[in-house]
Amino acid sequence: MSFSIFKVQLVLILGSELITNMKILKITLSLLIIFFTSLIITNLVKELNFNLYDYINNKYHFLFLTLLLQIFGVFFSSKRWRETVLYYKESKNILFSFDIYFFLNSRANLINNFLPSILFGDLSKLFSPNKSNKNKKTELKFIFADRIFGVFTLFNLGLISSTYLKFINLQTFFFIIITQFLFFYFLRKIDLKFVNIQSILVFIKNPPHLKVFVYSFLSQFFFSLSLLTQMYAFKVQFINFRDFFISIFLNSTGIIPFSINGWGVREWAAAKISLNLIENENLIISSVIFGICFSISSLLIFTYTSFFYRKNTKN
Repeated sequence: MSFSIFKVQLVLILGSELITNMKILKITLSLLIIFFTSLIITNLVKELNFNLYDYINNKYHFLFLTLLLQIFGVFFSSKRWRETVLYYKESKNILFSFDIYFFLNSRANLINNFLPSILFGDLSKLFSPNKSNKNKKTELKFIFADRIFGVFTLFNLGLISSTYLKFINLQTFFFIIITQFLFFYFLRKIDLKFVNIQSILVFIKNPPHLKVFVYSFLSQFFFSLSLLTQMYAFKVQFINFRDFFISIFLNSTGIIPFSINGWGVREWAAAKISLNLIENENLIISSVIFGICFSISSLLIFTYTSFFYRKNTKN
């Protein structure tokens, strides 16, 4: 009997130590990501010829347009999330007014823009008017599904832009498209009763209607346009198709895991794809301003919608 108690105590101690070590590991990884992101951006921008005061004084209208386009981007990504929940109608407790989704989405974007991994921001969406612990699992499932729809859209837009910019050839493009098709076809054929991810596979077996994907496309389209606006602010000539696809490509780098919402990765990619020193400087500066504006636009939405959020949660 005493030996059994000892084994239980040992398991509890080892379990506690494992949890502590995991927390330390997560904190260490987060600090490393923040450090390397800061290092990459600092090294890329320190030699650039850029005067912030002159930029604000002479090109402030580009800033306002960038913020407006990003607000539209967050608007449509919030519409995508709500439309997904509305389509499946699994629980009334997680179906809120659009203002609530707009608020939760902007808050998550703020968190994601400063902390490593999108996980932190996405989990913050669980702090919602839904107070039923029984429905939190369902709510998390829809948050995850919405993220998958967004990543799927951004990945394929990045794939198209990479092909146009000749980063990959047409054979590779069609191979990836066919692989995706076969992957989803295989998932649709899986018997849901025998897998642990059956609740997620429901979205593959019964995909949402076209409106969800239209909202997803519009969201990333407006984010890409906001980056293109910054690129145009520094160009001497008119923008062209190459600039448009570069903005889509740089925006798509936000899906890279273990990054702070694309920070560092986006600027590094901008430096690598530049054809000359002038374009290198313009793309890096545009990317940095794009990231700063995204924090500001999310903060503006968060501040505005927090009024409606408090009003709804009181009711």
